[in-house]
Amino acid sequence: MVLYIKHINGGFSFLTGFQTMKNAVKTGLSLFLFSQLQASGLLDLKLEDLTQVEITNTFASLTETENRDTPAAVTVITSQDIRESGARSLDELLDIYVPSFAYMYKVYGSQMGMRGILSDRNNKILLLVNNRVMNIRTSDSGAVTERWLSMLGDIRRVTVITGPGSPIYGSGAIAGVIKIETFSGEESRGFEVGGKAGTGENFAMAELSYAGEMFGDSRFYLYYGVDRYYGANEDKAPMQFAFDYNGPYWWNSDIVAPADEPYPYATTNDAASLDHQLRHKVHLQLQNDNLLLWARFTRSSLESPAEQKMFQWLTVKNADRYRHTGTENQQLTLFGEYRSRPAKDLFVDYDLSYQRSSLYSRQIPDATSLGLKAWREDNFVAKINARYTYDDDNLFAFGSEYTHNWLGKSSEIGFTDFSYINKDLNSTEWGTDQLSFFGEYQKHFDGAFTVFAGIRADRHSYLDWIYSPRISLVCNLDNEDVFKLSWSRSNRYSDEAELYLDHLHHEAKEDVEEIDTLEFIYTKYLSDWKIELSTFYNEHEVIAYNASRMRTTDLGKIHSYGGELRVHYQTDRYLFDFSHSYTKLKEFTLSDPDTEIQNISAMPYGFGDDFANWNTHITKVRFDWQLTKRLKWINSLRVFWGLPGGRDMANYNKSLANKPPELYKLPYYQGGHTGAFEESVYYNTSLLWDVDERTSVGLYGYNLAGIFNRKYNKRNFYQYTSQYRLTAPSLAFGIRYKFN
Repeated sequence: MVLYIKHINGGFSFLTGFQTMKNAVKTGLSLFLFSQLQASGLLDLKLEDLTQVEITNTFASLTETENRDTPAAVTVITSQDIRESGARSLDELLDIYVPSFAYMYKVYGSQMGMRGILSDRNNKILLLVNNRVMNIRTSDSGAVTERWLSMLGDIRRVTVITGPGSPIYGSGAIAGVIKIETFSGEESRGFEVGGKAGTGENFAMAELSYAGEMFGDSRFYLYYGVDRYYGANEDKAPMQFAFDYNGPYWWNSDIVAPADEPYPYATTNDAASLDHQLRHKVHLQLQNDNLLLWARFTRSSLESPAEQKMFQWLTVKNADRYRHTGTENQQLTLFGEYRSRPAKDLFVDYDLSYQRSSLYSRQIPDATSLGLKAWREDNFVAKINARYTYDDDNLFAFGSEYTHNWLGKSSEIGFTDFSYINKDLNSTEWGTDQLSFFGEYQKHFDGAFTVFAGIRADRHSYLDWIYSPRISLVCNLDNEDVFKLSWSRSNRYSDEAELYLDHLHHEAKEDVEEIDTLEFIYTKYLSDWKIELSTFYNEHEVIAYNASRMRTTDLGKIHSYGGELRVHYQTDRYLFDFSHSYTKLKEFTLSDPDTEIQNISAMPYGFGDDFANWNTHITKVRFDWQLTKRLKWINSLRVFWGLPGGRDMANYNKSLANKPPELYKLPYYQGGHTGAFEESVYYNTSLLWDVDERTSVGLYGYNLAGIFNRKYNKRNFYQYTSQYRLTAPSLAFGIRYKFN
């Protein structure tokens, strides 16, 4: 159940009605309002879910905004949604609920994207926890923490902004923004324990939390979660190629894998933690009316699903060496915020935070130079954010942020001898600074029109000022129809290691990525229905890895467009949610016409007009049925309708006069083996039983379409889309108990 107010009958007017109802019940009046609230499902919600229903937000703005007027395409996932989905990771959760979200396998962990923007690194999406950016900045990482952990019980709400968001959240929000909000102790009291275990994709996890009061009226929240994730082995989740794989070098030509058949040698388990080690999450939070303090620690890892190029180092005798390859990360965050009110209509927040992140990755267990990455980075942020309400029609927000990074230190996990970032930065330490200013003006006209105008400016040590402006118009003519039109410019500067090397060589012209987005959203509210249509057009100056030059460069300019249709229906017993997204490449012009190998599209070479690593059509459906007061049946279906751009890239690759090992640098297929580029279908179902007020249990089924056809569970590799893995149909059982 998606419980932000735009998903509830009548939207904002109904929440106003809810407040009226509380008084009306005491006097026996307003039975009509009562019946409407019952139909919306609000009366059946528990306290922790009711606290997530809000009439205003700052999801996609700096100023407080009514939910109907939010100037962006937003998906809100509540703690109830998380429990009902049974999601085993943040990636799986977003894959279920967010219309234009998808992810693919990659040697350093899964790569995620939205609206066709998918990179070989996760540095084009910002990931925040309680408004604090968690992205790793040095190299080859980005939004990687939080995403592999199966323990999601500390999360109160996840908000996803589909589309660029730099004017609000800063550099790096090219494809979108993922905001995690944790529980704080305000929503519930007492001690809670829970656990879940699964088979097929084998895992076990446990979590506990305590919420209460201390130091007078201060609220206290403590959470700890741990899991051991064995994943699914190569028998349950086989890896396959769209061609007869023969090792590209003479010394390992004995490696053979027939097309569309399981890879016959041992490899890493699907979705497993590295060497099946324990993974941990700790969150501690204390707050009162003016002060918020929290500390968070995560230790996560994932075994690497080896890409086809990595098999060039294998022979039959050592084919199992990839069982011990993967990536680990560890992150500690300390955050403090003081909220003040110097005047009646002026609110000022002061934030200080410190973060220490370590990363370790190995592709070859017995080599310290090939595929090894290990470093630590420390980050300090000071921020002032002010909100001023001149009157009901004029709202202002403005502030500043200072960031300092300590980079290139030796990692605290895995390889700890010295930092290893790339061949040019070995045991090198340096520091950078960034100064930012931001502001927004929200203006209401006659109660029907709202205008948002904002801008953010960022100045990095090695770059000139970068500007991210936005202007949005929202037209709310009646209680049923809302129109939104927005233009924004978002940006991303390169990873810190690339910035540093370019600074040393006096090169900075290829370090800033920029995207201009025009978006139109129409929303129709009916009695039990909400229908939303969003369309967008992107002009994107892409900074990405250039395989021809073996470095990140300005690849060229992309023009793309698309849209998303969302239909939501909800009564007291049923919930139906449908979305379909469409993304199309209109034009792709290379900055260097001699570039022969890149990961985006074969369009510049005359092969097709689609993104190589993106499903042009994506359909997602949810259906929930409240069978009894305490028993609920939840279903989700996701259909990714195929990779025509991947097949186009494979055809381009076949047209080249390649010889081994060049053949294996891009997608490739043999004869009629094109199944790698066809549709993928995932079906999940679960039963959630609230035994009593304290106890709830759940039975979850994952990827069950694969029972009927294993190829339905196919998930491709980024860039090497002719390589894929068949994810395992799985079952899990979970239980949660509250102590009062």
